[in-house]
Amino acid sequence: MCGFTGIISKKEYNDDSIRSMLDSIRHRGPDNLSFYENENLHLGFARLQIIDLDPRSNQPMIDEETGAVIVFNGEVYNYKELRQDLQGNGVKFKTTSDTEVILKGYLKYGKSILSKLRGMFAFAIFHKNKVFMARDHFGIKPLYYGFNDKGEFIFGSELKALISNKFFSPRLNNNSLFSYLELQHVCGEDTMIDGVKRLKNGYYLEISNIEESLYPITGEYFKFQMSNDKITNLDDAIYMIRKAVHNSVELHKNADVKVGTFLSGGIDSSYITALTKPEMSFSVGFSEEEGKFDESGLAKKLCEILGVKLNRLIIDKNEVFENLDDIIYHLDEPQANLSSIPLYFLSKLARENATVVLSGEGADEFFGGYELYREDSAIEKYLKLPKNLRKGLKGVSKILPSSGIKRRMEKGALEPKDLFVGEANISSPSEVRDILSNRYKNGTDARQFTSKFFKNVDELSGKQLVDLNSFMQYDILLKGDRMSMAHSLELRVPFLDLEVWSVARRLSSDLKVRGNITKYALREAAKEVLPEEWYKRPKKGFPVPFRDFLREDNFYNKFYEVLSSELCDDFFDRSVVLDMLKEHKDGVKRNHRRLYSYYVFLVWYDLYINRRGIC
Repeated sequence: MCGFTGIISKKEYNDDSIRSMLDSIRHRGPDNLSFYENENLHLGFARLQIIDLDPRSNQPMIDEETGAVIVFNGEVYNYKELRQDLQGNGVKFKTTSDTEVILKGYLKYGKSILSKLRGMFAFAIFHKNKVFMARDHFGIKPLYYGFNDKGEFIFGSELKALISNKFFSPRLNNNSLFSYLELQHVCGEDTMIDGVKRLKNGYYLEISNIEESLYPITGEYFKFQMSNDKITNLDDAIYMIRKAVHNSVELHKNADVKVGTFLSGGIDSSYITALTKPEMSFSVGFSEEEGKFDESGLAKKLCEILGVKLNRLIIDKNEVFENLDDIIYHLDEPQANLSSIPLYFLSKLARENATVVLSGEGADEFFGGYELYREDSAIEKYLKLPKNLRKGLKGVSKILPSSGIKRRMEKGALEPKDLFVGEANISSPSEVRDILSNRYKNGTDARQFTSKFFKNVDELSGKQLVDLNSFMQYDILLKGDRMSMAHSLELRVPFLDLEVWSVARRLSSDLKVRGNITKYALREAAKEVLPEEWYKRPKKGFPVPFRDFLREDNFYNKFYEVLSSELCDDFFDRSVVLDMLKEHKDGVKRNHRRLYSYYVFLVWYDLYINRRGIC
């Protein structure tokens, strides 16, 4: 895994911005830093050596026959098969790397090479004044792009690479703040920085002639779609899931460096660890006096059963306090999922012993793992009331203070497409309006992005499609990439594989959620390698006792300093925010998740818009 950045100019390019851009992401690839330059193009590449450690595989890589140049971040797991296919068509290779396979494959097949790639990738190819970029099917590897103040097209593996261009003036995208406060992340192709876009999963980008225009055209080559050809038989589902997951794990294990696994104690990471059987697994928890948050004991027990060595870390709350702003910096975008905190420390621990780790991300979205995929019994009863009555109660709810009752009254008048905006939902639209300053109250509601995914599908599939296209993209995979790359660690996710998806998309609803059991078919498939205690375990992650942290003086004072600042006044109703902070400190309400989202945004704004610590 690596990082790259670039600048494309219609005029002759003659400054050194590319070096500061690459330096900002050198943590992604400390093994080799290199550059490529011509009159219109400057590229920078930071390499983390995983496959083919030969220096000839360093990037940017140039094809000697055509002069085409590539920068590539990720891994293509079927590259050996593709290489043989290309060799059978007369293509010659100088390295054994997957990078050269992508480059030669593009020169041979054009954009149709994308349908042949199995893996995680973001790459850019330059050939005959043409630019071609692409991002993997599932959005595992990142790619950002935009224009600087000189009109140059700039791009990179992280947002901070673009911010580090000395001719780029970052400005806030005012429309994105509203949905961020609803979801704790920004969804869609637009970022929180005006004019900077993400290349979405399953998309490619082309600039046809850089001497004439730098305007990019994007196209879609893959999107998440549920199949009408349903698997309804449990035994068939078990067989196909096992076959697909086994095959994927075998491909993901391949590396020329040490490979380990993350292990939380839940079924997803346990299944991956049981199939991988690495030399070492890694787990974290918090201090023993907060034992309810320490799942690493479960991880230890499973590793003893599997015969795998476990490296455990108990995180001290003082370490969280000292590293909190660094975590926000490395997240790159404002993203307020508290699980980023243990993932940061887990990645640091793993990097001391391995270069690659396999993890269980994607199983919940593919196989129906979230509790919100089950019916909310209170909402279900409320929905049985006459619709006109529910609408009237919704009107009454507007004068009520924020509470669980108010939320249910608001939700009860909504259709599923308007009700469900994803697993990460932490605030209703009314709660967001209550907290925002007037300038931002009319920002884009997340439902403008999510409601379309309920079209022509059942309710469970609609919920999955929302999370596949939002929560997984801009929360789960974003934090996985940034927290691992902050420590130069490659994170691989075997569930996010085309063969696995081809099975998951066909599962009938009752094979995903059956009664109170989520991921039903996946749990049944995991019986082959996991003890009963594990394949029946409820969803586990690496939870954070932040509710308790924020009631302690050092965390409270840290938050108070930021939330009482003039910067806070620019975006939020400061008096409301400080009241929420006091309520939480006094134990009146649990406001820690929403308060954390405000804190993250303000620290991020200072780092990325005010450029404190960048450039």
